[in-house]
Amino acid sequence: MITSLLTFVSTRLVSVIVTTVVVVVTVPVLVIVAIHGHTVTISTSPVASESRKHEDAERTRIVIEVKNAGNTVIVKLDNEEASCNSQIAALASQSKLSATATAAALKKGHDDFNTSVAIYVNEIKADEDELEHLTVVTTQTEQEFLIRIREIQVIALGDGSHTATLITVCQTILVEIQQVIVVVQPAPGGAEGDDGD
Repeated sequence: MITSLLTFVSTRLVSVIVTTVVVVVTVPVLVIVAIHGHTVTISTSPVASESRKHEDAERTRIVIEVKNAGNTVIVKLDNEEASCNSQIAALASQSKLSATATAAALKKGHDDFNTSVAIYVNEIKADEDELEHLTVVTTQTEQEFLIRIREIQVIALGDGSHTATLITVCQTILVEIQQVIVVVQPAPGGAEGDDGD
């Protein structure tokens, strides 16, 4: 009785173990151990998920690299805007207009320059967004986007051989504000001291 009970228990225990499938993942091979009856079959194949993980890691690295480059240029654009805004604000002390008229002229100058900067910031953000939505991202893609961001920087902020568009815009705005708030325009209809003789 004990022998048949042990045989029964061991048979059941063996049959539970026999029907188990063990999956073991190693790099770069996937080993599947399948137990059928009393035989063990081991099959190997390349791990597709390992290749995919590498592609995902590379894609993530490229997206981060491009975002960092874009964010660096955006910080430079923001600094340029702050610099121009402080130059605009400095004109307030020279104003010969009322405080309200001066504030309106300064606000227009700030808004005009902000609009000029926003064009470049939006272009960088659009490039970053486009990169994030690409299904295939390679190092060549990375270089293309980094070049596009560098072009925006050179156009907006200049370099040794190119004039900066934003500096030109800022100088133009400063001149326009000075003409409005500093230069006193003579009243139309006659000069001072003209008594009509």
